[in-house]
Amino acid sequence: MTPLAVHTFGGTFGGELSPEALAVVRATDNPAAPPAEQTDIRAARETHALAAYDLAVPLEGMRIAERLIPANGKELRVRIYTPAAPSPLPVLVFAHGGCWTFCSIDSHDQLCRFYARAVGCLVVSVDYALAPESPYPHGLDDFHAAVLWCFDHADEIGGDPTKIAVAGDSAGGNLSAAVARRMASDTTRRLRLQLLIYPICDAANLSGGSMDRYAKGYFFTRDILAWTASLYSKNDDAVNPEISPLLGNVPATLAPACFLIAECDILKDQGLAYAEKLHDAGVPVEALVYRGVPHAFIAMAGTLESGLAALNDSAERLRKVFQSP
Repeated sequence: MTPLAVHTFGGTFGGELSPEALAVVRATDNPAAPPAEQTDIRAARETHALAAYDLAVPLEGMRIAERLIPANGKELRVRIYTPAAPSPLPVLVFAHGGCWTFCSIDSHDQLCRFYARAVGCLVVSVDYALAPESPYPHGLDDFHAAVLWCFDHADEIGGDPTKIAVAGDSAGGNLSAAVARRMASDTTRRLRLQLLIYPICDAANLSGGSMDRYAKGYFFTRDILAWTASLYSKNDDAVNPEISPLLGNVPATLAPACFLIAECDILKDQGLAYAEKLHDAGVPVEALVYRGVPHAFIAMAGTLESGLAALNDSAERLRKVFQSP
């Protein structure tokens, strides 16, 4: 078996943040605000709200519309980004990050615009239910229902049901990985790719390696992950593979995966471990590792050159899988 394809980008910073990234992380730090995990979720959402993407993407030539789709006995809001291109278009179904508890389709609006324009695809951004009001499996069930809807109703939105991928950052990457696992045995709806952007792959084991090295001071902390993981998994156990994909068996029919991994991130080791596990099971996998940057670094793409490079690299991978027969 050939080794896992791991491509490393950026300079060499000794495992620490680049000067550029360090300046961005320091600028986002608010020492006057209490740590998010020491507040209730409503206060944390207000105090630690993040306009997740600082990259301005123009609207010209793009249509953005919202609609409600049926999902699990309710109506689920999705936002559909349609670039100026002939239909039917490939479809990227997107789950925003935010530790299952923060952020929204609004916070990730610029990222969805970017992918629609750069890839030339429809992007369907899903307003899934957040914890702790709606713990596992509600958010995952919402995202799964939206993916199935895109397959079954692609023609309604100008999409190609044979060219559908899932993507998400952090907790959104976790949901994308979990949905890909659910759909591995679906012989009629085949995902082209799961684009996993610094995904949470193990919410149960929060010690050792990068989890210890980058626990504090690198934008995303282990304490926040432990707190939000407990809110999301409170009615279940975090070792559940739908919450911690790294801990489950890998179906050989799992969709191909592309990982974007930040070097200075508590999630680095588990992301690489999950990529390796998929590869060992025979799943086509590529891992892109960016040196000297923290978790959420593509959210800083308007400032960080590495963030923009990662967005362009992932857009290239999406174009490639959508253009293949």
